[in-house]
Amino acid sequence: MPRPPGSAASAASLSSRVFGKLAAAAAERRARGEVVHALSVGDTYKEPLAAARAEAQRSEEHPGLHRYAPVQGEPALLDTIAERLAARGHAVPVERIQVTAGATSGLSVVASALLDPGDEVLLPAPYWPLIRGIIAGRGGVPVEVPLWPALDDAAAVEAALEAAVTPRTTALYVNSPHNPTGAVLSPAVADVFARVATRHDLWLVCDECYEDVHFEGDAPAPLLARAELHERAVAAHTVSKGYGLAGIRVGWVHGPASVMRAIRGVQTFQTYCAARPMQHAARAALLGGDAFLAECRRDYARAGAKVADALGIARPRGGTFVFFDATPQLEAGEDDCLPFLGRCLDAGVLLTPGASCGKDYARWVRLCFTTVKPAALDDALARLAPLMR
Repeated sequence: MPRPPGSAASAASLSSRVFGKLAAAAAERRARGEVVHALSVGDTYKEPLAAARAEAQRSEEHPGLHRYAPVQGEPALLDTIAERLAARGHAVPVERIQVTAGATSGLSVVASALLDPGDEVLLPAPYWPLIRGIIAGRGGVPVEVPLWPALDDAAAVEAALEAAVTPRTTALYVNSPHNPTGAVLSPAVADVFARVATRHDLWLVCDECYEDVHFEGDAPAPLLARAELHERAVAAHTVSKGYGLAGIRVGWVHGPASVMRAIRGVQTFQTYCAARPMQHAARAALLGGDAFLAECRRDYARAGAKVADALGIARPRGGTFVFFDATPQLEAGEDDCLPFLGRCLDAGVLLTPGASCGKDYARWVRLCFTTVKPAALDDALARLAPLMR
């Protein structure tokens, strides 16, 4: 039991920065006026739809704009979310939708509602860096299951997941389109996730943050739409990625009625409600943002292809990242990618170490291709070119 000045054991592995030393060094360089292209955080250079911007939300149009919103969310936004889910093949009653302060908060709420301390969560790796801490911060045990680069091998994926299941396993996390690899689950691998969750009576936590950022044809069918998963799938969504609204911190989660009461209760005690003005902004994006999404998909696909071709790796099928093995770029005696990332920073490019996405990926690197404008991305790739071999 922690006493002053100690803190909880569950907080020991958490940090406000997933790669603090590199970020601090980049900040020092910027302060000296040096160019640093930050291809590390999954954001966008694009300004959002005009109607969805913060300055477009006005008190005269939304009475009570600065008061608390209902805990569940603004009724108009909830209705719009339900309509959008139904249009994508997964009808969800409004009462089973909870607006959250972004998907990060939403997944934290879900973890608190589903996990007891000691419960294990299968965490396919590499993974979004924050999800491990969200699980651990609840007292859960993230069980890393390395699946990359063999993610398309359904038999291997199933064997790896099965080998990781124990009597304490409570949930299986899935993210597609995928951060950090840019992959999209094939139907065969999606079948594997569904089978493993059903076979072992697990919660399936579906991270749908990149659902709008796909590059090949129609949107991939979400796992959560499968009838056999309706009573075990809980999903998190956001307007951060597709709509360029990461700063407004609005997302939503939904799941079976059996767990939504708990989720709403946790939401009440974590953040109470999402910011009311920003909920109106999110609704404006959902209602009027289809052309914006199409533009983003076109431009992001072009950027992703350019980066992949420059690195000599497969082009991403969605999302805003590529993930590459930097082993060929390491020098004698270097065991991980950090010295290479230091050389990248010396060249003016900040990248993310793969170890933040899983302990088995210390030699890998994550690069975001949407955070800077095309001309800056071209400059970043030109700066990286001499370091690639």
